[in-house]
Amino acid sequence: MHAVPRPYGQTAVVANFACERPPRGCARQWFRKDGGILAWLPLPGRRVSIVWSAPAALATELMSLDHAALASRVAAAGAHALGDFGVVTPPSAFPLQFLRLPALVAHRLALAGDAAHGVHPLAGQGVNLGFGDAEALAAVLAERGPVADPGASVLLERYARRRAEPVLAMQAVTDGLARLFGARGAWVSVLRNLGLAAADRLPFVKQALAQPALR
Repeated sequence: MHAVPRPYGQTAVVANFACERPPRGCARQWFRKDGGILAWLPLPGRRVSIVWSAPAALATELMSLDHAALASRVAAAGAHALGDFGVVTPPSAFPLQFLRLPALVAHRLALAGDAAHGVHPLAGQGVNLGFGDAEALAAVLAERGPVADPGASVLLERYARRRAEPVLAMQAVTDGLARLFGARGAWVSVLRNLGLAAADRLPFVKQALAQPALR
């Protein structure tokens, strides 16, 4: 079982911040002109966790800032929607890669979570895919009936079949969006905005995109 990850040319800068105003359970995301993607994810109280998927040079710059400068930079990048920021946890950096394995299972082996697939964090679906893997594997083992061996190939293949479609679909969506928003050119921007506006006017499309996260 072997696959070579495909780099996105971005690094995720991750940190937690205290903010002047509470996020009230609202997540925010900005697709930036430099090709980066900034997400603010709500935490309890007046705190947020951020994931800034930044081009490599920008990520290096952000990681070199002191805490006060980084907090100011993150708040400004989000138009100070939650007021001033203060660093709670030091930032960490993770190179972003796309990973699709030829199979999720092998002899007496089942992969789950980040070991099984790599997706861009722009939709926040990596952890949900991992939860789905764990749920499917637990269900297959609970429903195995007369098959006493939990490592039996028939059970592992059943798990792989259950996860094939949702993983492939989410990878297609996140990878497609990452490529779309990473593309340069005025005409790309126009088409992108038209597509998002059309999706916003179609409730069934928005529901299809939201349901995996809500589950």
